[in-house]
Amino acid sequence: MKTLLLRPFVDSTTGNSPPISIMYVSSYLKSKSLDVKLIDNCIGIKHIKDLSLKNHHIKTLINNIKKYDPDIIGMTLFSRELNIMLKLCRLLKKELNNPIIVLGGPHPTVMPKETLDQISGCDIVVRGEGEVVFYDLIDTLSKSKNLNNVKGISFREKDKIIHCKNADIIDDLDKIPFPDRASLIQNYKKGNYSSLLYGSPSDIMMTSRGCPFKCNFCFKVCGKYRSRSPENVLKEIGWIVKNISPQFIQIMDDSFTIQRGRCIKILDLLIKKKYFCKFKIRSRVDAVDEEILRKMKKAGVDTVVYGFESGSQKILDAINKQTKVEQNIKSCKLTKKAGINCLGDMILFYPGETRKTLEETKQFIKKAKPTGLRFYVLTPLPKTKVYDDAKKQGTLVGDWKVGCGTPWVKLDEFKNVDEMEKISKRMFIETSLTSQGMLYASKSFLRSLLKNPYFTLKSIVNPFMQKNKY
Repeated sequence: MKTLLLRPFVDSTTGNSPPISIMYVSSYLKSKSLDVKLIDNCIGIKHIKDLSLKNHHIKTLINNIKKYDPDIIGMTLFSRELNIMLKLCRLLKKELNNPIIVLGGPHPTVMPKETLDQISGCDIVVRGEGEVVFYDLIDTLSKSKNLNNVKGISFREKDKIIHCKNADIIDDLDKIPFPDRASLIQNYKKGNYSSLLYGSPSDIMMTSRGCPFKCNFCFKVCGKYRSRSPENVLKEIGWIVKNISPQFIQIMDDSFTIQRGRCIKILDLLIKKKYFCKFKIRSRVDAVDEEILRKMKKAGVDTVVYGFESGSQKILDAINKQTKVEQNIKSCKLTKKAGINCLGDMILFYPGETRKTLEETKQFIKKAKPTGLRFYVLTPLPKTKVYDDAKKQGTLVGDWKVGCGTPWVKLDEFKNVDEMEKISKRMFIETSLTSQGMLYASKSFLRSLLKNPYFTLKSIVNPFMQKNKY
């Protein structure tokens, strides 16, 4: 069977990263000698709002797919993309030879029944990590066997929706082939994978999966933490450097530093290699110290991103972050002392947020003085604790359904989500206009402008025109 793995659009205003999830699936299926094609359309979501053949972007995409004539099309679905994915699946069914459409990713994993109910063009849902499940699905379909025995899928059978048993977790990540970058090499060469802050080309990778922590706003496809060996990680980095020559590599682990010994070994190996590219990593504030930060600097780590979330201890406790405001401040200062950019994510308007807690967050920012911050208005992701609690308490506005806007949570001290958005943007602007913030932004802008001028100018304008949701 011929399988197409497709990212039909990019839903981002500040950069475009490779579609690493379907790249992993592609490489795994190819390792089993299956007929697989990987397409990343690299078109912004706003350019395909008109989902008809009158739109030249859509016409080109459909023509490219027709040339391959797939039996199966697999795509990743995020919760915010429900409406457009419904229309796209209908179009693909209509214009192609009625392919089997399979949706995977966060939303189908947590809402498989709702996905099949609401997206009529979707035939099968993959729940959880997709590599092995997708292979088992294709193998079963090609042999015309019963789908009931395929772990990790949900599908329609007449008027019923069947949920098969959960798939086994992939424990040994070293056994999974590296993501299929070779199929998308032209996108790298054209500068399609770029970032406003990190230049072009840029790349991403994952050295671990899962997260052992349980923040109430966060949904993970799999909560069990597993990690790759340092040697396996360095082998992938070596391939990327040799074949792509990126300006930056972003390590997308929820926290690169959770296993201190493993982290230090990877850094030591990077120090020996002396690669020219820079690295960006994520960390918890309670998983760094002076020693590890000094090693990061020597290894080429340019930026550490922390999930500060809030400057109010009340909100951190409500989130179940299991960190202290003092730890946020300390990690920020230590990171900057090591000569590394300290970026932070802030989630505003979690239940319990008041004007007083917002003021506490502003005071935290003044004390910590991070290099830069991103502010998000809380989005209650499906089946997270904050979503379930808001639904029970009647404070959830909207829901994750086709035809609905992005849901939000009502708070006593704020009129509506529009007021929350205004406050969030104002805090972003105030933070960005500090001397430190302006210096960092200027350096990043000039570096990116030299590498990819059109993308850079577009990326500066777009964030101020969009609503920023977590």
